Amino acid sequence: MPVVVYGLVRSAHQAPEGLAGVGEPPGPVRLIRNEHVAVAVSDVIDEALRDDDAVAFLDVLRTLLEGGPVLPVRFGTVAPDDDAVATEILEPLADEGADRLDQLDGLVEVQLILTADEDAELRELLASSPELRRMVAESRQGAADLNLRISVGEQVSEALGERRAELSEDLVGRLGPLAVDHGARVRDEVTTLTQFYLVRAQDLGQFDDAVQQLRDDLGDRYDIEYVGPLPPLDFASGQVQVPQPRPRESTSGRWGW
Repeated sequence: MPVVVYGLVRSAHQAPEGLAGVGEPPGPVRLIRNEHVAVAVSDVIDEALRDDDAVAFLDVLRTLLEGGPVLPVRFGTVAPDDDAVATEILEPLADEGADRLDQLDGLVEVQLILTADEDAELRELLASSPELRRMVAESRQGAADLNLRISVGEQVSEALGERRAELSEDLVGRLGPLAVDHGARVRDEVTTLTQFYLVRAQDLGQFDDAVQQLRDDLGDRYDIEYVGPLPPLDFASGQVQVPQPRPRESTSGRWGW
């Protein structure tokens, strides 16, 4: 029977009783083990996972994290059966996975997503740049040249991007010393900033306080989404890798994707 794969945990890890997985109906989460590591899975009838399943998938990872380190698998990974999990994940990753889990023990990820009020950002930007303010005013005139409008739009976007970069540096300066590692995810929206931090679980309370102080300092100018604790989704350089989807006609491998 097909199984959804969630991640790698230690062999001695205990699957939380009553933990439901993804899909409809959701199957109970269980562990397939060898002497070194274990893989968290659940049976699934429909292999086509939906967006709603992503939330349940993350909930499973967070619950597993309460019992020890977790090395996540990419969302949407479905194996054809338990034997495939044992031969194509457990056996190849036994030693490497165990070492990586030891490295991640006691560490959690938290994510910060800051979204600025675009109108407020633009007002502040124009207030600080008379030249850009003049160009924007000219571009809004009815007879303005199309090339001018495009040029102004590009300059505004670039300036907003610079503001985002400055904010990013400020956040790292404030929060970085409280973390083991940090990184950022580039997004197209110049008014949105996404950062992630790898934090010692024992220091999470201190990090929470720093984020609250950040909220107080930034006020209503930014909407701040603070997510965590999570497994190290963005820091698992040893993240469990499974075979990539293959054409249906391929005869190699057992995944049949």
